Order: sequence, then structure tokens, then C-alpha cells
Amino acid sequence: MKAVFVDFEMNPIDRRHQEARRICQGEIIEIGAVKLDEDGKEIGAYKEYICPEYTSQMNATCQALTGITMDMLTPAAHFQTVFTHFLAWCNEDAPNAYEMYAWSENDWHQLTCEMRLKQSDMNDPQIRWMLDHWQNFQQIFCNLLGLDNVISLDKAVTLLGTSFVGKMHDALWDARNTSQLYVLSKKDAHFRTRIGPIIAATKPAEPLTYSLADAFLAAQK
Repeated sequence: MKAVFVDFEMNPIDRRHQEARRICQGEIIEIGAVKLDEDGKEIGAYKEYICPEYTSQMNATCQALTGITMDMLTPAAHFQTVFTHFLAWCNEDAPNAYEMYAWSENDWHQLTCEMRLKQSDMNDPQIRWMLDHWQNFQQIFCNLLGLDNVISLDKAVTLLGTSFVGKMHDALWDARNTSQLYVLSKKDAHFRTRIGPIIAATKPAEPLTYSLADAFLAAQK
């Protein structure tokens, strides 16, 4: 079965929309994803911006992290249209024949909340498949290493002795780097043993970089 690795970049909903904020704190403004075949080879990539519906400006911290501006988002389609594009891309080879992975549980939470806010049909077979086959690769990765605490994507890449490829907080590059961690963990039969000494020496408990989650917490204060 193929594997899809996805990442979302988000922006907080404007405080004027209190009813919407009770359902969902932010909106997805970029979807990035890569698709791997059964041998771990990248066979497709997806990247699309989304025009937000509940704000007319970017949160300053989110803009600084992602490099995304409102000028980049204004020409883009809204969530329902882009998400339909994304679902079609996930299923273009064969319907409902992939596992979905994201780094951390934040993307799952964001997607399900935003679908409720924007009244997506949660019983649609393609949506149902995606949600039922969604996995948190951050937790899987940390479990493989025997870590007590989850770590950031860039820290995970560093622990394997490699460098983050591309730009952090770019949805496509975040998804691609996550996919490469997956490939490395599958190829190396002695994955945990090989980097055990590194884990023992570092045991990181906090992310190395400021995250969009931090920005959302700050925006709520």
C-alpha cells in the first residue's frame, strides 16, 4: 500500500469570529504532501495554498515562520475546493489505497475541526478512508527510539545524522522530510540500536524550533 505524508501550515482565525473560534482556532493556509510507493520511492508531490475565510491578515508569527503572505493567499481557492483537489490527488492511482502520515497530532486535530467548521461531509467515503487510516508518525518514530517525550521534526532529522532538506515550516518540505524519516526507519533493521547512544546522550524533551502551535497559543492570550 502507498504512503502519503502530509503537512499543514495554519493561521489563527480572527478574534471577531468568536463562534467559529469555538469550533476551530485556525485555518489551513497551505497543504503539502508527498506520496511514496511500496518501496519507499517518492512518486508524487502536492502543494497548494488556501485562501482563509475568517481573517484578512496573516498572524505576524505565522508569517515569519512560514514566509506566507496574504498576497500569496488571496488568489487561492477556499478550503473546500483545495481539500477536494487534495483528496483527488491522494486517490489518483487507485481509490482508497494509501496510509496517511503526519508529524504530530496537530494536523489531525486541525483538519477534523476545520471540516466541522466548514461543514465537510465526514461520511464521504474518501474522507472517511483518510481519517480512518491517519497515523501520527511523530509518535511512531519516538516509540521506535524509546523516547519518553515527543521531539520536533528538525530534531528527529538531526538525531539520524542528516540535515533538514529545504525550508522548515514549508508544508511540502516538512512532509518530504517526514517521509524520509519513515524510509530510513523502514530500511534499517537495526534502526534503534544504531542511534541508541545518540538518544541516551541527548534525551530531548522540547522542540528545537518555535512552532505554529506556539503561535496559536500566543494568539489566544
